Amino acid sequence: MTRARSVTTIVTLGMVGAFAGMTAASAGGGGCHEGVTEARGTRVEMVNACFTPTTLFAEPGQTITFVNRDEFAHNVTANGWGDFDDLNSGERYTTSFADDGVYAYACSIHPGMSGSIVIGEGDSGAGVAAVETRPVAASTVPASGGDGWIVAGAAGLLIGAAAGTGIATVRRRSTAS
Repeated sequence: MTRARSVTTIVTLGMVGAFAGMTAASAGGGGCHEGVTEARGTRVEMVNACFTPTTLFAEPGQTITFVNRDEFAHNVTANGWGDFDDLNSGERYTTSFADDGVYAYACSIHPGMSGSIVIGEGDSGAGVAAVETRPVAASTVPASGGDGWIVAGAAGLLIGAAAGTGIATVRRRSTAS
């Protein structure tokens, strides 16, 4: 019975340590892990905590639709436009832009989850800050999610297992005396 209790303690503390080692970013809450994407069209989907495409090219007056495909809430926040209300799974937000420009936006719930809409030629005459677009080097933005969560989880598991082993040893010594 004492051995089973020791093993249970070690496993439990190891799991707690593993989960504690995962940060919000490594657990999918810290922005897009899929890399930068771009497309021409009128639809932006929120998938895997990413705005997809990251940069959307559209024409003045077109209706842009944001659709949440994740199982958790997002929003589309921006300076002077957007929707600060939560968009739950399957919900949509639509908007349109009359003037050429670059319209940046983000999800305020998930730091790092951001994107932009380039309307027309992207040059702004309406007070919207235009941004020069340049290709992003492949080495700057990973094409897929990093493995940092694995390292953090493994470190937490080891720390939790070590703590569990120490507690089990102390318990064993105290009951033996």
